[in-house]
Amino acid sequence: MMAEAGLVALACAAAVFVLSPLWRPAPPPAQDAEREPLLAAHEAVYRALRDLDLDHETGKLTDGDYAALRAGYQAEAVAVLRRLDALAISERDASAGPEGAN
Repeated sequence: MMAEAGLVALACAAAVFVLSPLWRPAPPPAQDAEREPLLAAHEAVYRALRDLDLDHETGKLTDGDYAALRAGYQAEAVAVLRRLDALAISERDASAGPEGAN
């Protein structure tokens, strides 16, 4: 009786070990892992630009300070958008597969 219980416990443990990868979520593809921080940066830059515009409109920033800060944020936004476009192009090319390379 004790041996049978031990075998059942061993069989259950083996089943859990073998089936455990099915319960774990798959790791995100590398491009998705890169896209998430870029989307967060995109949102942050646009939020900063909106806040900057509001600060300038309410007189908290001089014209010179506003222009300098806005140029920096715009350059950052362009860099983020270019990287997102590059990711989209590489995804499109990857999904096209070998027949898309002809």
